[in-house]
Amino acid sequence: MRRAASQRGTATLETTLMIVVLLPVLFAILQFGDAFHRWLAQDAATAHAARHAAELGGDMPEVRSLLSDALRDAGIDPQRAQVEIVPAQVGWREPITVSVRTDLVIAIPFALTTVLPLRSSAVARGEVAR
Repeated sequence: MRRAASQRGTATLETTLMIVVLLPVLFAILQFGDAFHRWLAQDAATAHAARHAAELGGDMPEVRSLLSDALRDAGIDPQRAQVEIVPAQVGWREPITVSVRTDLVIAIPFALTTVLPLRSSAVARGEVAR
């Protein structure tokens, strides 16, 4: 009878220790997948905005609106994104660069909480003859 009670206590202890070890691993996998998805969506939105800026000839409100909509569709708050479009105006075949930076909070139980900066940049050539 004493052996059965002893085994139950050991099983409970082993289960508790495994939960403490496996739970952070599970959350780390989920957080990495979310960060990767967010970075891919941000990168696609940045490339699309660079192509649009090249078509329009520079940093126009339409470009920023398109980028905000694309970020919002991806689940990223455009108000928290830092956007830089350089130069403000381009001519035919001149390069224009669109850069976007957002911060993602990573929270893994029992392990760490940190901020992961996600950066995307895209270059396109101007398509407006000036």
